[in-house]
Amino acid sequence: MSLAKNLSELLDLQQIRPDAYLAPSAMTGWGRIYGGQAIAQALRAAAATVNPEHLPHSLHAYYLRQGDETQPVVYEVQRLRDGGSFSSRQVVASQPSGAILNCIASFHKPEDSIDVSAQDIPDYVTAFDQLTDDETPLFFQSRAVRNENDMADHAWMKTIESFGDDPVMNACAMAYLSDEHLLGSALSDHELIGDWDKFMTASLDHALWFHRPFRVDQWHCFVLNGHGLSDARGLSTAQIFSADGRLVATAAQEALGRPRRL
Repeated sequence: MSLAKNLSELLDLQQIRPDAYLAPSAMTGWGRIYGGQAIAQALRAAAATVNPEHLPHSLHAYYLRQGDETQPVVYEVQRLRDGGSFSSRQVVASQPSGAILNCIASFHKPEDSIDVSAQDIPDYVTAFDQLTDDETPLFFQSRAVRNENDMADHAWMKTIESFGDDPVMNACAMAYLSDEHLLGSALSDHELIGDWDKFMTASLDHALWFHRPFRVDQWHCFVLNGHGLSDARGLSTAQIFSADGRLVATAAQEALGRPRRL
């Protein structure tokens, strides 16, 4: 399987046996797989086994070991439950080195409901058209406003390509985006942040909730907040707003940050 050249190819999984899928990687130059790739592909694999009426509403994933970006990944899906309203799947992503990700994803059949949002996009957010693109080897645009430690305070993001109104593909693409800035936000207050020769970091786990429909080819603002550090771990959250101010998703991540061991 060749390396993916865009997000559509990255999310194009090949079924190799019942409930098992082979997915390509993409070359970033980092040597390791970008965490957003793993969770996006895991969600895509899970969705392939679910009734099409059930749409992604949340995922919870643990990063188990660093993945090799030069190698494809196998995603094995376990069908935990199929109900009238909700379906649940567990997905284990593996390479020859062993399991790299364990993810549980939940799917919900849309229901008629009141729609109340208790969160508004903050007044301090800088409009996306007043910012310039960050440099990235990943398959999206990101425009970040950074704090004194050069970590993102908030960032506007969107995919380079469109997935139309497909709710599953948009959810998978949002999962891909959602891993970009959370680690920096979680560890932003550490005294070694930015001194990468002395500072070892890793994403430990990742959660994502989808609240309302969205299209990832449109700009969305990730409002980031770090929640302190202890025991070498930091937690961050991101509220994800559409350009018209609707809260469409929420992400959270715990990150490891400690002095490099000589």
